[in-house]
Amino acid sequence: MEWDEFREFIIGKLFLVGLSFYDSNQNLLEQYQTSGTVEELTDTGILVLRRSDDSLFAIPYDNEAISKAQPGEYTENSTGMVIKDPDYIISGDVEVTSTDNITSIKQNGFYPA
Repeated sequence: MEWDEFREFIIGKLFLVGLSFYDSNQNLLEQYQTSGTVEELTDTGILVLRRSDDSLFAIPYDNEAISKAQPGEYTENSTGMVIKDPDYIISGDVEVTSTDNITSIKQNGFYPA
């Protein structure tokens, strides 16, 4: 499948996102989950997800961090919201320099500067 075809294919797919935040010493600070439906996969490889509260969350597309989700119900630890039959799961580790970075990422994701 060509990139442009893939970008069209991925629109509307439901992603469950799991992030683990670490400090510079690799100490786990927090784990976070969110989910959303793909609005766009940008030319620069950013997945833009629309969450259930209508906010947008951006995360870099990384084929190695994505797996096909098994059918079933998944519960977001932070909200308790049940996600039924997501299409894909994307997970990653994030090193942060302060807890302010965690708050910002949880609100908006990884929008490029």
